[in-house]
Amino acid sequence: MFLWYAAILSISLSRLYDSYQYRKNPKKYSLLQWHRKIIIKAWTTAFLISILALFSIPVLDDYYQIFIFMILIGMSGGVANSFSADRRMALGYIVILLLPVATEIMLLQTRHTVIIGVLLILHFITLANSIFYDHDIDLVMKKKNEEIAKVQSELHDKQEVLELFFQQAPIGIFTYNTNLDITDCNQAFLELFGLKKNEIVGISLNQLPDKRPIEPAKKALTDGMQTYIGSYKSSKNYDYWVEAKCAPLYNREHKVFGGMTLIEDKTKEHNALKELQYYALHDSLTSLNNRRGFIKFMEQMVSKKEHQKYYSTLFYLDLNQFKYINDSLGHSLGDKLLMAVAKRLRMLVKEDNNLTRMGGDEFIIVSPFAGESVQKTKVQAEKCIQKIQENFDKPFVIEDVSLHIKTSIGVVIIEPNFNNIEEIVRHADVSMYQAKKQGHEFISYYNKQLDIERKKIFNLQHELISALHNNELELYYQPIVNIRDDSLRAAEALIRWNHPKQGIIMPKDFIPMAIESGIIVNIGWWVLDTVCRQIKEWKKEGKWKVKYISLNINAKQLLKNNFAHTFLGKLSEYNIDSSNIKIEITETSLIDNFEMTQDVILELQKNGIKCAIDDFGTGYSSLSYLKKLSFSVLKIDREFIFDLVSDKESIALMRTMISIGKELHYNVVIEGIEDEIQKNIVKEIDNTVSYQGYFISPPLPEAEFKKRYL
Repeated sequence: MFLWYAAILSISLSRLYDSYQYRKNPKKYSLLQWHRKIIIKAWTTAFLISILALFSIPVLDDYYQIFIFMILIGMSGGVANSFSADRRMALGYIVILLLPVATEIMLLQTRHTVIIGVLLILHFITLANSIFYDHDIDLVMKKKNEEIAKVQSELHDKQEVLELFFQQAPIGIFTYNTNLDITDCNQAFLELFGLKKNEIVGISLNQLPDKRPIEPAKKALTDGMQTYIGSYKSSKNYDYWVEAKCAPLYNREHKVFGGMTLIEDKTKEHNALKELQYYALHDSLTSLNNRRGFIKFMEQMVSKKEHQKYYSTLFYLDLNQFKYINDSLGHSLGDKLLMAVAKRLRMLVKEDNNLTRMGGDEFIIVSPFAGESVQKTKVQAEKCIQKIQENFDKPFVIEDVSLHIKTSIGVVIIEPNFNNIEEIVRHADVSMYQAKKQGHEFISYYNKQLDIERKKIFNLQHELISALHNNELELYYQPIVNIRDDSLRAAEALIRWNHPKQGIIMPKDFIPMAIESGIIVNIGWWVLDTVCRQIKEWKKEGKWKVKYISLNINAKQLLKNNFAHTFLGKLSEYNIDSSNIKIEITETSLIDNFEMTQDVILELQKNGIKCAIDDFGTGYSSLSYLKKLSFSVLKIDREFIFDLVSDKESIALMRTMISIGKELHYNVVIEGIEDEIQKNIVKEIDNTVSYQGYFISPPLPEAEFKKRYL
């Protein structure tokens, strides 16, 4: 028995040690090796207990045999339960433990031993069934547990993902309960508003400094998804532009237990959009309204109730000589001048008025609801015009350059209930055109007659294009004679338009249109062709009795590519000597385009083409250009002839101009002498000059000029 005790104690301690080793270092052996150790030592324990029973049962009386029977049943039942996860080990254990003992008890052949043996066998069968059943249950439970574990793992993963999403979402998120208390928020929300979690969690939405987003959050609990887009002032007193989407949160019973709000900071996008909208409606140079901003202002103005009763006034301003300043001093200085003009005009304009830069050097001022009658509105308009003109009296100092600039103004009185903005702009354009046409600092009010005249001009402009092809243009010739004896020296070719319906149209009525449309270049070449053909014909007939024929060339034509080459080519084509033709260019045209035309003029002079300054005295820098140009003829404009008879100062001025021309070696021609008194005054000043005018002869058709002078 002592040996048995020692054996059972040793195997039990060994099993305890294996358990300790497995907990401490499970990787010491493979799972298969650990399993084998458990089986071998468990079955050895069963064998030792069975051996004890085999040896002890025969020598014990009935009472103790039943006691051992009870112990075996208890042990086998406990083992079957403990080892049910491994049915092979459990079956092997109870077979080793019970079958030898049951066999021995049956062999004793006593009545109670047979009963005990049968009971042991029945108990074994029951245990075996129980082991198989428990094993199946264990398999099912294991599978269920695996599924539960998998679901739990997935739920945990999802919960972890949701938690990570909540915390790491790039937009601000906060949750709140039905009492509108904030229950949680993420990091993006805290960073957006510069808060700490303990500063916001637990706070009621009603405690927020800005109440505007509260209503959508509250409404979301009853009505579902709500959106708030607008400004928000935070507790730190910062202004934001936010987009907040509020949604209810539901429990398993689909009852609302709170809400969630997603907040995006749209401040940068909002500011960028505002900036884009601003630049869409404003001029980038002057920050005034642009054309689109003007249209928007006008749409708002005509939609107001006051427009049904009151007249409004529109002033269309155009800066005089701005192109000359831009070309002469550079676009950078021109831009600074426009900004200075805008600054001055802004000081004149009331808050409810509109100030617009329409483009280039054109500005519009609109004074809404100026008066209830046309007369009162005109009185107000005159006051505004006076202020505008006074505003331009002071020079503009740009980069230490003092610039005196004036403006022409077209005025439109906008009638109540007149809502056609396109027509208003057209009326402004018509009045401005009329103001520019009349001269510097001229004021023109729009009226229907202007529209009629403008349409007439528009139609004429289009008819002029076909006039070239329909041979409607004619050349007239006006003699240029010596003032001493009226002997013929030269002639000037002057164009006329023989309109099929309107008859003869003078150059002053159609040449500006030709310049504006660009057809002046084609007309210029037609004049040259006609003059060359006429000279060739007169020479062939032996009728050439003048020194030269002068013809007018617009400076725009000089700027066309290869003008000098084409011009000289025409003379060569008709075999015309370069001394037979002189080019007349108006002084104003020359000054406006001097830098660009100078090279062309020099090339013409090198090839023997003489040039004349026409309308001398009408420009703004005449004397400074006389020496630079080195032309052969100086034609003094007819404006200086009108007052010769009654004004001594005009005589002194004429004497000075002739003297300057002579000193600079110009041949002087006086234009516009219409009576003998004017002729005699000029003759007394200098009898070597030439003249032309109605006193000697008006411009004549070619046949009449040829008959009278050639």
